Amino acid sequence: MFVLAEEKRALLRDGLAVVLARCLASLIVWSSGFRAVSDDDFARVVLAQSWAQSPQLDPTGTSWLPLPFWLTGGAMRLAGNTSLAFARGVAFSQAILSSLLLLAVARILVRDRRAALVGALCAVVFPWSARLGVATVPELPTAALSLFAVATLASSSGRLRLAGGVALLAASWSRYEPWPLAIAFVLAQFVSGFGARPVSLRARVAATGFALVGPMAWLVHNHFTHGDALHFLTRVSAYKRAIGGDDSFASLAYPLALVREEPELCLLALGAFAWVRGSTLRGFRAPLVALTAMVVALSLAAARGGAPTHHSGRALLAVWLLFALYVGAKAYVAFERPGGARLGFAALMFVALSLGIFVLRPWYGRLDSMAHRESETRIGARTRALVDGGPVLLEVRDFGFFAIQAGSGAPDLFVLDRTLDPLDPSAGSSFIDPGTLRERIARTGARYVVATETPCTLFLGEPRIAAGTWRLWSSPSPAP
Repeated sequence: MFVLAEEKRALLRDGLAVVLARCLASLIVWSSGFRAVSDDDFARVVLAQSWAQSPQLDPTGTSWLPLPFWLTGGAMRLAGNTSLAFARGVAFSQAILSSLLLLAVARILVRDRRAALVGALCAVVFPWSARLGVATVPELPTAALSLFAVATLASSSGRLRLAGGVALLAASWSRYEPWPLAIAFVLAQFVSGFGARPVSLRARVAATGFALVGPMAWLVHNHFTHGDALHFLTRVSAYKRAIGGDDSFASLAYPLALVREEPELCLLALGAFAWVRGSTLRGFRAPLVALTAMVVALSLAAARGGAPTHHSGRALLAVWLLFALYVGAKAYVAFERPGGARLGFAALMFVALSLGIFVLRPWYGRLDSMAHRESETRIGARTRALVDGGPVLLEVRDFGFFAIQAGSGAPDLFVLDRTLDPLDPSAGSSFIDPGTLRERIARTGARYVVATETPCTLFLGEPRIAAGTWRLWSSPSPAP
């Protein structure tokens, strides 16, 4: 009884340490000025806000992956709060839960409790994990669920294996990279080469069923909704061609991103693996094989036009999380050894970290720019607070219009000036001359206009509010 109570207290202490580490990492990232990875962060918030106002099975209408919108939109609907701040709060809550799930992964893969804790702490604080802990995109919870799923391959518990299948169901309803991982997970149940621990046939079959539900449900949805089970792949490839993406080295996008976007972590993992002394942490074999299969599948898909247009490394977060768990656990095991071994491992880690920071990152490392949309979110919030109803004609200069909509908390308040979808080009901007703008205002019945100040907008008079380069005007031709 006393032993069980002490184990529970230790688990609570470890969980609290991981949560505090996540909070500290998020505070540092937020203080640095980071708010969003890309405009996709704000687009997702807009979709969740729209779902909260009008729930439907397919929140996007083109790319299902509904779970993040159901969760964020559902929380908004329950709380009666559709603000961007609330969406960020939901994202941070998911980051906390993801961090605890990473601790559970570490406990599955590493026998020593303290080594598992150090590994989980490393997985929480490395740069991409820290950034995605405050972003409103689903990569962190998706990667944590995916890693948990493949980690159960290293356990002989049938219940854990079943939980792994359920985790993959949730992950595959959030992003696409868990789809090939689900196939690898299923193969691992019945193919010895993946290194999975044996569990009962009943548990393997049940886990297989749950893992396949996500992708199969989406394929069926595409078949009945769009007449083509692979409609989403066709759309992604068409979009890539429309924006003129260079696919010359698309198949290398993911392997290169592993090192380019987290060079220090990759070198540390390589150095820890090369250190043969002490425990080899064999539990990592099965998840590493499964994640390698995922990277290969993503590379093959990229060669056919499915490569991302930016931040390709986000799809590899589960791999980096596994590396971080391994580095942390191996470091703890090594430092438990006598002085000579401890010193040697410390020197190896110092060399790897130095090469990453001072050589690879400046020379070879690459990270696409992040989204800085503070002015857009401010004008959105101020517009919502000031206007007494729409429609508000919104100038579309780039995809920053999503930040304005998200910042307002009421995306349906706005009428977009045009579309930027290369698959559905519009006639062009309405803000090219005063006559065209007047016509657009009259046609939409806009009561207000949100745009940047140009000679085209002079006839609108003095703006009512401003944020950065953005302005809000009352329309000179209000709707009757």
